[in-house]
Amino acid sequence: MTAGSETDFDRLGGEAGLRALIETFVDRVFSDLIIGFHFKDKDKDRIVEKEFEYARIHLGGGGEYTGRPIVSVHQPLKINRGQFRRRLAILRKVLDDAGVDGEIRDRWIAQDQALVDRLTTGGDCIS
Repeated sequence: MTAGSETDFDRLGGEAGLRALIETFVDRVFSDLIIGFHFKDKDKDRIVEKEFEYARIHLGGGGEYTGRPIVSVHQPLKINRGQFRRRLAILRKVLDDAGVDGEIRDRWIAQDQALVDRLTTGGDCIS
């Protein structure tokens, strides 16, 4: 494989590189003062695995997503747009802290951002 044909997944270090990023990201969202409450009593290992599967696919690493449908899992949580933006900010910080190339970071953020209308209540505040 030539350097020009490497996927974002490859450029992140393959499975080991992506998994390390996802583990750091999930640790940070679990402990976050703003959105961490959404993860109370949740299975962290399962969330790491599903985040990994989802990201791997969209970063060109193949595989399949074996989780429940993303919309049906997240809609009951009543996530507002501000909380969703917080999640994206944490992801951006994790990627920046790890020195991920800006183009890869922007594609990853854009992929997640595309879900905002399907996963949030539409409001910016908790009602």
